[in-house]
Amino acid sequence: MLDIEERMKKWQKLHYLFTYKDLTGKPKIKTAILTCMDCRIISSVFGVEEPGEVIIIRNAGALLTEDSLRSLLIAIYELDVRIIIVVGHTQCGGCMDPTQMNNLIAKISEKTGRTVQEILPFLNAPNVPAAFRGFIDVRKQVQKTAKTISRHPLFAPLEIKVYAYIYNTTTGELLRSLYETSDLLYE
Repeated sequence: MLDIEERMKKWQKLHYLFTYKDLTGKPKIKTAILTCMDCRIISSVFGVEEPGEVIIIRNAGALLTEDSLRSLLIAIYELDVRIIIVVGHTQCGGCMDPTQMNNLIAKISEKTGRTVQEILPFLNAPNVPAAFRGFIDVRKQVQKTAKTISRHPLFAPLEIKVYAYIYNTTTGELLRSLYETSDLLYE
């Protein structure tokens, strides 16, 4: 089992490696990355070498949710972000068909002793698909998220550049851009 206290002591000893006092909270390269919570995705995947370079927002599936939208609005309007990169990945746990979503909610129900109807309000969802927002094709989902961001009425007037990529969790490759804001010109 992981000894959290021991991990935290190790981390505290490393603090001298970074000069956090010089960081402002505004990302140096004016970029926010919306990516998945998957533990195989680390900041070096995006070429991030130092603290303070970019903002990284994580959630299951790299989806534009109410919370990630709130984070992006703060990043843009308060922290001067002008580029948003959406990064999905292969072997994503968010790739769930309706059967898988139902199995997940059944597992939660079994472990918590609550019915599905009791669980859904905790997830602020009227039904199981709305609760987990599963998707089948990660490529299409990432493109959809990037397109939604680029066309969002609170972002579009600022001419925020939006890009979409897929990280291959088997090879470590960050696959070529699937979407760029300029793609809208060709639709």
